[in-house]
Amino acid sequence: MKGTLPVIGVNALHHPNRQRFTIAHEIGHLEMHRHLIDGKVHVDKAFQVLRRDNASSTGTDALEIAANQFAAELLVPEDILVSLIGNRIIDIDDDRPIEELARKFKVSKKAMEYRVQRVANRS
Repeated sequence: MKGTLPVIGVNALHHPNRQRFTIAHEIGHLEMHRHLIDGKVHVDKAFQVLRRDNASSTGTDALEIAANQFAAELLVPEDILVSLIGNRIIDIDDDRPIEELARKFKVSKKAMEYRVQRVANRS
């Protein structure tokens, strides 16, 4: 926090898509978990509750899962994704459709696979 305004920093060495996801992820924490970080300096490696470590990367930490879902939905809105996919069947052995969608939304292939699976499971 800088005064009363939150500040999000990203690693300049990361790919721009990763930087976008990091920013969206941290916005998720601000929206959903502000009560845990208000008035504090939040650095993933130093803040006990929201730090990024081996446990958070396994996908089992509820706060990290929520922030990741928020980021995925912010960067790849379901209604827009559904309108682009339509009734098209995406073959899991053909990477091209996922890669094309990932480029269009400026996210990683892995993030797009996650979003397509989540949307398909809701149908």
